[in-house]
Amino acid sequence: MKKTLLKVLIGTLIAFASIAITFVLFQTNFVQNTFGSDFFTALDRKASDALMRMRGVRPHTSNVVIVRIDENTLKELDYPLPRDKFGALLAIISECKPKAIGVDYLFPTAGQDSLSQAQSQYLVQYAGLANNVIHAIGPFIPSGEQLELKARDIDPEAKASLHRFAIPGTQSGVQFPRATYIDERPFDSLAVLAAGIGHVLLIPDSVDGVIRKVPLLIEYAGDYYPAFGAALAFHAAGIDLRNVKVVKLEDRTEVHAGSFVIPVDEKGELGIDFAGPNRIFQEISFYDVLEAYTKNDVKTLAMFKDAVVIIGPTARSIGDHGATPLSDKSPNCYVHANVYDQIVSEKYIHVASPGLQIGLLIFLTLIVANASLLLKLRWSMPIGVLLLGGYLWFAYNAFANTGEVYSLTAPLFALFFSYAGTISYVSATEGKQKSQIKNMFQKYVDASVVEQLIDNPSMLKLGGEEREITTLFADIEGFTRMAEKLGPQNTVGILNSYLTEMTNVIIEEHGTLDKYIGDAIMAFWNAPLDNPDHALHACTAALRMQKKLTGLHAKWVRFGKPMVNQRIGVNTGKAVVGNMGAEAKFNYTAVGDAVNLASRLEGVNKEYGTRLLMSGNTQKLVEGKILSREMDLVVVLGRTEPVRIYELIAMTDEVQTDATKRFLDLYHQGLESYKQRAWKSAIDYFQQGLQIRKDDVVSNLYIQRAMLYSDVPPPEDWNGVFVMTKK
Repeated sequence: MKKTLLKVLIGTLIAFASIAITFVLFQTNFVQNTFGSDFFTALDRKASDALMRMRGVRPHTSNVVIVRIDENTLKELDYPLPRDKFGALLAIISECKPKAIGVDYLFPTAGQDSLSQAQSQYLVQYAGLANNVIHAIGPFIPSGEQLELKARDIDPEAKASLHRFAIPGTQSGVQFPRATYIDERPFDSLAVLAAGIGHVLLIPDSVDGVIRKVPLLIEYAGDYYPAFGAALAFHAAGIDLRNVKVVKLEDRTEVHAGSFVIPVDEKGELGIDFAGPNRIFQEISFYDVLEAYTKNDVKTLAMFKDAVVIIGPTARSIGDHGATPLSDKSPNCYVHANVYDQIVSEKYIHVASPGLQIGLLIFLTLIVANASLLLKLRWSMPIGVLLLGGYLWFAYNAFANTGEVYSLTAPLFALFFSYAGTISYVSATEGKQKSQIKNMFQKYVDASVVEQLIDNPSMLKLGGEEREITTLFADIEGFTRMAEKLGPQNTVGILNSYLTEMTNVIIEEHGTLDKYIGDAIMAFWNAPLDNPDHALHACTAALRMQKKLTGLHAKWVRFGKPMVNQRIGVNTGKAVVGNMGAEAKFNYTAVGDAVNLASRLEGVNKEYGTRLLMSGNTQKLVEGKILSREMDLVVVLGRTEPVRIYELIAMTDEVQTDATKRFLDLYHQGLESYKQRAWKSAIDYFQQGLQIRKDDVVSNLYIQRAMLYSDVPPPEDWNGVFVMTKK
């Protein structure tokens, strides 16, 4: 009883220590000040982005239309866009009676040349036909602390032009971002015709540069100006900006605009709840609208009826792009569309109460720490995984259904620290005996097997299980003759060097070494531990073993030792894996037809002059990742069913010479002709290939067969099978 209470006390201390470490990492500037990088904060925000991507498309409005200033528009109309064309676009869309038109494009004062003046006059003339256009302004917000804007610093022309679109200043106690001047705004005669303005300021996250929030209001000269998307929402809903109020409550701040209640954080920023990928909104090219009007395409133009239209650049050459939680590079006009959509859809995201999050964190870490100390590993680990999975499920559903955001990474790290702490304690106090067992047996079997034996002593019995594995057999070519020439001592030296290097490669590629059979090596993958990429790891090991042997050649030649070659066979299939042998002594091994086939393929290399062969079963699992060439359809000794075999050449991401590419192309064309019984064509392709690779045994072999079949054709039911008579 005392021992249990002591463990509970230690588990509780470890849990609270884990929470303290997590708090330092995620809630203080310790990491930033120490390492110059706010890694953990960035990680937490990326995790929140992942929630949004996992949720996918949320309910959203269907009346948003994006008019893209895309590459085709710039190609047809040039850049900057002629203002008369822009004016024509506004008139065309306005004629279709949309609720609002948002122009995410800046129109500063025109140049003094006659063309610019004329185009601006046309723009004003056309804009006069539209009474619901919201124009963009670009306020400048200085970095660092807010600067005091003095009366003499205010641009009187900007204030006079924009003031009628402003929300009256308020003493709410909320410090909205303050602009020291308006960098861009519509020229005066155009601004007079506007129905409203909205700022297009998007401030990327200082940690990772992702746009997750937007200042809902910007203060300038004592007035507030809404974000572009908010301005569209207010205008479409017929809201009088003079009645918009900022309300600071005890635990939150809200902006009240008609029936809209919009939450903002302590900096006056609105968290953007992106409705989904950019393409969820209706879209059309700027140029296509002009074309539709010219062609009187009523069906196309009908999309603007009762819509909220946002005209903005999407062409990358303009550069009005930024990173969002859903895209590494997204046109900013889509961000404004999402702000409009979430306001009218009343879909907002907010961070869960700190008290609630801390309570959940304490609960989770206490359970994991004490379970790890009081229960066996086979019980404590599933409990930890279930708790973590349950929390992630809860956090996802809370976000997907209510927009409430819970930290994903802080609990993960706290649980990790808690679990690692308790396991370290157990290892230090109770793991001495297990350590002795591990040190004793890992000299003879793979370390992964030792771990399973320690955790599951019941495995130390005869028997096994059937599972799919990939088996590798490697053998030294001509070893017997070499041993006769070198003598025992020199032979053992070379053999030990060879086996050591090849075994290291197998272990590094997560394989299980089964046994040494003289100079041969048997290994397999996907047992005792699951390995979904077992075929790829086995093939990678085979290729690496061949390269490693080439490296050994240079060493052996330097010391006057002969070079040796190896042959490798790889096959994937069902086998029985487990402890097999006698009660007194047994071995963890694999047996079955799939294992035998791998051994046969190692020997088949001799017939084709190759070093590395794999079966079609393996090739299917690594296609696209391992470069290979089809060799033949053969019946190996001891089997009746044919198997298609392939030569392993390289990883697909390894650069191949032009000669190799040309050779493989000719070879595969020749093989295809051979299968189609086009004997002369096959011979021609193989002979061309031999001009590149003169010593290719396989090409010569197929030439001989094709010449034979051209004289004595095979039967009609011939399927290309070749029966092996040797191992």
